[in-house]
Amino acid sequence: MALRVLRVGVAVLLGASGALICAASWQRWADACPWGERQGAPCDGLQDHRYDFVAPTAPWEPVGDAALLAGWSLLLLAVAFVALPWALAGRRPGIVSAVASSCAVLAMAAVGVATVRSALTGTPVDPIASELTVPVWYLVPPALLARFAIAGRGWGRVAAVWLILSTPLVAAPTYAVGPYDAQPWWEAVSGLFIVAASLCLVSAAAFGTGATPGRTPTPMPPRTTSAAPRSPVRGST
Repeated sequence: MALRVLRVGVAVLLGASGALICAASWQRWADACPWGERQGAPCDGLQDHRYDFVAPTAPWEPVGDAALLAGWSLLLLAVAFVALPWALAGRRPGIVSAVASSCAVLAMAAVGVATVRSALTGTPVDPIASELTVPVWYLVPPALLARFAIAGRGWGRVAAVWLILSTPLVAAPTYAVGPYDAQPWWEAVSGLFIVAASLCLVSAAAFGTGATPGRTPTPMPPRTTSAAPRSPVRGST
């Protein structure tokens, strides 16, 4: 039961994170690049990296509330990552995975806070210790998710795969690359992957086992019944 509750809680956080990043992508692309229409001068201009809103760097031009929505999306994702090992694998992570997960949470939170601050000030704000936090945010989550995908089963494994596809490490050389700089709506594609992972965790909660996180159910030994020895019945003489 506890594992089911944990998975639903993480699924809610992932779903909210995915929805926010989709909303941020809508802020950037909806007016100039309607979904499926990726040609024209306004759309071509928005593909420039100066409009990127996740951990923006100079030169940067804000577009609506995209950066604010993206920053909160990252913060919710960081909170979800706290319990993600239990939710995906169904058991307590080892010491190495726990330390790496903690580093990923801190780095993701640092990038999220910097993105929110950039949105509020209108100027790019570097994450704390950006020389360390940005590479950790970029590299560690995909490695952790690959580990969880191997350790997980069923819907938990599928959720880990969707989350791997949503990471910047996978997006950058694939669906985030556009004709000029950024592919229109690529952030929404990443958000949809996160929402898909959320739905997988809901399915895992509904159809998986409800064991307590960190404990592996111990099968009960088969019950054997042995008949008591019967004393011989003495016949009457």
